[in-house]
Amino acid sequence: MDKRVRTGCATCRKRRIKCDERKPSCARCEAANFVCEGYSAPRRVGSRSPTASSSTRSPNRTPPREETPFSGLSWRHTSWRQEQLPLYHHFVTTTALRFFRPDHVTFWRDQVAQLSVGFDLVYEALLAVGALHRASLLNCQNKDGQEAARSRVLGLHAYGNALRMLPTHLSQSAIKETIAIQAVLILLTFCECMMENPKGALRHLWAAIQLLRRSEESLSDVELSSMVPLYDAMLRLDFLAQKLVPYSSSSFMQCPDQAMMTSPFWNRISPVFSGMSQSDRIATERYRLIQLICGHNRLSRVVWGSWCPANQRPSREECLGFYSEIKLWKANSPATFASCDALDVLEASINIPLESRSIPPPVCEFPSNEAALTIAMHNAYLGCAVAMISATEEDPTPWDLEAFNLSYQTLCIAAGLIERKKYHFKSITPYKPCDAISVGISISIFQGACRCFSLAWRNWTVEALRAIGREGLSNGFTWANTIEIVGKLETGNVEHLSNAIIQSALGSLRYRVIPLLMPRGDDEHHVAFYFRERPEIEAVDDAVHISAKAMWTENFDGSINSLKLEVYDPVFSGFPITPEKPEALDLFSSWRQAVAHGWHGYLATDIQEELLRI
Repeated sequence: MDKRVRTGCATCRKRRIKCDERKPSCARCEAANFVCEGYSAPRRVGSRSPTASSSTRSPNRTPPREETPFSGLSWRHTSWRQEQLPLYHHFVTTTALRFFRPDHVTFWRDQVAQLSVGFDLVYEALLAVGALHRASLLNCQNKDGQEAARSRVLGLHAYGNALRMLPTHLSQSAIKETIAIQAVLILLTFCECMMENPKGALRHLWAAIQLLRRSEESLSDVELSSMVPLYDAMLRLDFLAQKLVPYSSSSFMQCPDQAMMTSPFWNRISPVFSGMSQSDRIATERYRLIQLICGHNRLSRVVWGSWCPANQRPSREECLGFYSEIKLWKANSPATFASCDALDVLEASINIPLESRSIPPPVCEFPSNEAALTIAMHNAYLGCAVAMISATEEDPTPWDLEAFNLSYQTLCIAAGLIERKKYHFKSITPYKPCDAISVGISISIFQGACRCFSLAWRNWTVEALRAIGREGLSNGFTWANTIEIVGKLETGNVEHLSNAIIQSALGSLRYRVIPLLMPRGDDEHHVAFYFRERPEIEAVDDAVHISAKAMWTENFDGSINSLKLEVYDPVFSGFPITPEKPEALDLFSSWRQAVAHGWHGYLATDIQEELLRI
């Protein structure tokens, strides 16, 4: 006798698992991030009409089911080409696992991939991401360049198909199409990230955010819960945009309460994790850290404060508040800071005098890459707050020391990830920069470079960035070149320095040269501006003081080609001094105003092109 229960929801029956039969949607589906398709109508015994009794019962009759956000889509793709199947397989088996949170993989791998069977636009976007990621992975591992080029061509072809289809669907107002299109826009954002096109990536992301804001009021609670993976992907990409677009704040988090500002962060109850893996807990803690940083950056410009005019920087109280909340986040993040040998190495380094710390730094091996990247992010932004607090102190020495310690810890973390990248075939959890599209190590290394104790630390930072290479929009080669130019300015472009100079301290953080890298424009030129606080200029001045400007292109290996350097500050010897250009200051003021309410202001301005022409 067949003892299988036939009263479960349609989704659990398809998955062939036991349903708890909770209504209106079962808990098993919610826990696995599946859309519960509801329950079949119960069979009833009763008299049948003569017509019904005389008709033949269809053996394959499909029971009725409740409407789901993805049901009812009628667009069918025309064919499954043999060359496309490996790309589809790569997305569901590899890309989805590496681009998205572990607890959200089922949404992208199962629901979105299943949706692509009936929706051409989703299918082409999925193929594009899978193909471009496969090409990046082959290049990252130095495998089969011809196959990598073939995958990239197929990816660009699918991406073009998706772009051609997209406009006809953006005007749709039905919920089921809206959710599908938001998933497509996120996938297209990842495509542009892998093609290293910041403006294209942020256009797709901004379109997804606008579509979400327009439609979320009409979504039911079930539909909103099924969109949590979309919210998470948007938040991480929004955070990346804030780090790449100077002076910008979040375009995704419009309300301060979403950043935990309505009640103090430390008064909130710590989350309770039940039935979650360690990686899921780390991802959740990182999510809270990103929320905290985005909220403070929107309220007080803590991320870009060091590059702001003196009278527009966050106050000492605001910096101390940010500092305290990050410290409290660490105290409430047990999964990220779980006991391991790597943390022991970091703690032990604090007791070693700065000038005696080894370079290259000791390798820190964390149990997971997620923990290493989250701690590096914590160090970078805590160091940012420490540096601004240091600038307000009569005796900045204790704060400078804390900033140096955080910078050195990040170098140790980077050393461990580089080892995992170099010997990926031996590591259980290898680090592949091509997977670190939204959260990578290179930006954290670059942020710490401004707070290195000595030239030896900074030189190794440059080597580390070149070893990491490209992480989507975050290009380790470009970050390394930006820092190398700082060295040229400070040393007067002298190529060979004595070991004593290399090992000696670089001085207080307050008067360091800090670089500002602009997003890459439509051409291949990179532009960076270099700032230095000038004691001879009144602190109440509201202008941004630019010491130098560099413009260059890069060779295929990431090295600098055709560098053009303009120096405005006479403190830098060995360079001809160019008169400072007032129009550049006006453009910087216009840029800050354009992105004051979110990085999306960068998309609608030509200021970047004007800065290139100056």
